[in-house]
Amino acid sequence: MPTPNTQETKQSLRKSLQETRRSTKLGSFDVEQLTKRAIFELSKTTGDVAIYMSLPEEPPTLDLIAEVRKLGRNVWLPRVNNTDLLWVKNPEDFNIGAYGIKEPQGEAKLAKELTHLGAIILPGLAVDVNATRLGKGKGFYDRVLEQLNTNVKRIVLLFDTEFILEIPKEPHDQPIHTIATPYRSIHFTKPD
Repeated sequence: MPTPNTQETKQSLRKSLQETRRSTKLGSFDVEQLTKRAIFELSKTTGDVAIYMSLPEEPPTLDLIAEVRKLGRNVWLPRVNNTDLLWVKNPEDFNIGAYGIKEPQGEAKLAKELTHLGAIILPGLAVDVNATRLGKGKGFYDRVLEQLNTNVKRIVLLFDTEFILEIPKEPHDQPIHTIATPYRSIHFTKPD
């Protein structure tokens, strides 16, 4: 059961990680390496790929999206709809959404309707040794993961320093399978 202390600890951790992230600048080599590592992890899967649209301070996804499309795989990109994320397949048109994120336009589906999904690339501020992902606190991606088949590979893109010892876990937190950074991949056993 989460306690107010758990919430406070997570908020404090988020604030610290976001401050560090704002001062972290990836060079072109790091972006290229992160994209290659993510493609390598995706090569172990088949089917469509869902990918988040990155903000300037996040590990970038634009090159990754382009590379996955070049491989002939369908890419699903999210847009916010109230408390849910809706997903658009291979979008061409975008608008800036409520959180300042580039969002796809066009026909959209809920995550549970993405029947050919093989992997999802998730944002995160950190992941701990127990495969617990720390997001920004709105729960969008935890709700998405609850809808997906357990065989869909869950990959989080991070900077190397964001693999940490412990994140306070709450019942709604969904475990992940793999972390990809510019310099390494970390794999977890299949979650219970």
